[in-house]
Amino acid sequence: MTINLSNFPPNFRVLASGVRGPEGPAIDSEGRLHLVSAEDGAILQVSPSGELSEVARTGGRPNGLVFNSSGEMFVADAGLKAILRIDSKGKSEVFVDGYEGTSLSGPNDLCYLPNGDLLFTDPIRRPPPDPAISPVYRATPEGKVGVFANELAYPNGIATSADGIQVYVSESRAQRLVAFTIDESGTLLDQQLIRRFKEPGNPDGMAVDVKGNILQTLPGTRAIAYVSASGDLLDLYHVPGWMPANLAFGGDDMKTVYVCGVAQSSVYEFRHPVAGVPLF
Repeated sequence: MTINLSNFPPNFRVLASGVRGPEGPAIDSEGRLHLVSAEDGAILQVSPSGELSEVARTGGRPNGLVFNSSGEMFVADAGLKAILRIDSKGKSEVFVDGYEGTSLSGPNDLCYLPNGDLLFTDPIRRPPPDPAISPVYRATPEGKVGVFANELAYPNGIATSADGIQVYVSESRAQRLVAFTIDESGTLLDQQLIRRFKEPGNPDGMAVDVKGNILQTLPGTRAIAYVSASGDLLDLYHVPGWMPANLAFGGDDMKTVYVCGVAQSSVYEFRHPVAGVPLF
């Protein structure tokens, strides 16, 4: 695959604009796109034509968003310092908000393991040069919280591999994408470095396709890197000014990629040659 540093994604277009602080795109079981407006504390649904409708309001600063197999919505809310569970009527409740008596600092992103446990990142929000060393947490369906992985430099985006045996985490302050191998129970077995990005990439959200390759946002360099599971750079998408933060696969064939661009308060979409892995 030819790498072009000024390469626009295929069939790139603006889907919706005017979303203040767009983050956390996620697809529900009906194939509908949801995302958050972090600045308005709202959860939005986006139609295929780009129409926006509010489905819930958290009162905080929501960020990551995911649905479980039962259709419940879980939101990482940095303002409320909690993981919220939101039902189909938009009513929210705190699912977890601490670990061993210590409050969370500002949950960022989350994903499900094959065994049903929820993983979430909670980077300590301190300004540079503090590396913000933090763990990745896991919560059982009953809300029992434990540490999944420790000593990460601002753990940010998180996703599971197509085969369910790897967990990918982007370390924003270390400019790294790392992988954790897990067993059937979700126990961590091993850790490896996938790729280190050039500063100021600040790797953020990610999405995985069925071939095991990863789309990694690099808002610091206004790019999305398409990398293999072994860390090879397959392509690099760059659109001046778009500042991609998070992304998700969707569409009828799971080959449409929805991208949240915080710099222009917009949601973009483009086509990917390989289908994405469903998140529930």
